[in-house]
Amino acid sequence: MMNVRARGAGEQTGPAQMLVGVTRGMDAVDLDYPAQIRPIGTLTLIESVLRGRAALRAIDALGKPWTLSGFSLGAYLAGEYVVLDKPKNLKGVVLLADPLRHRNQIAHVGVARNRFGVGGERFISGVPVQSFAIPDDPITSCPADNGLRLISNGVTGRQQPYPAAAFNLIYTLDWAKKYLIEGRHTAYGVEKMPGDQRTYVQAARDALMGMQ
Repeated sequence: MMNVRARGAGEQTGPAQMLVGVTRGMDAVDLDYPAQIRPIGTLTLIESVLRGRAALRAIDALGKPWTLSGFSLGAYLAGEYVVLDKPKNLKGVVLLADPLRHRNQIAHVGVARNRFGVGGERFISGVPVQSFAIPDDPITSCPADNGLRLISNGVTGRQQPYPAAAFNLIYTLDWAKKYLIEGRHTAYGVEKMPGDQRTYVQAARDALMGMQ
């Protein structure tokens, strides 16, 4: 079965990208899409996602069973594709750090219920989905009341309810530091999941293997 990887913004195709460990030992191909969010590249998030969805539609049109994994922007794209394009041959989706992760779509324990994607919530249905989120990754486990959501609104074009603590600058900066300085968004290959001896990448690989 073909396993398609949708990389995160700014990631290059090749062995250094997050999803290589998820598809290790499988027949995997990288999705041909820009993976850009200006100023990381010249395209906006919306433009990258539109191009990615077109590429995924072409894969599904081949008529063969396949799976899809996505990290960060790639997870955003993968979820939007399933919800909006309703693929016929896709057998399952594995997501790491989905910026639109719904609070009820999580493959493991340890993430507080009031934390979900920084861009808002989008529930994926129609195919099996396994979504993985580090509990304090501000991209996929952002507190509902945090001011980072206002920044995300401008990037995604989606409008969320005004966060209750939007004027608490220290609170917003603390969560921004988790992304910019502390590396919480890129620790999926080294950090173990709560109550599990596997890293998030290892668990995601097991989930993808179960979809073959």
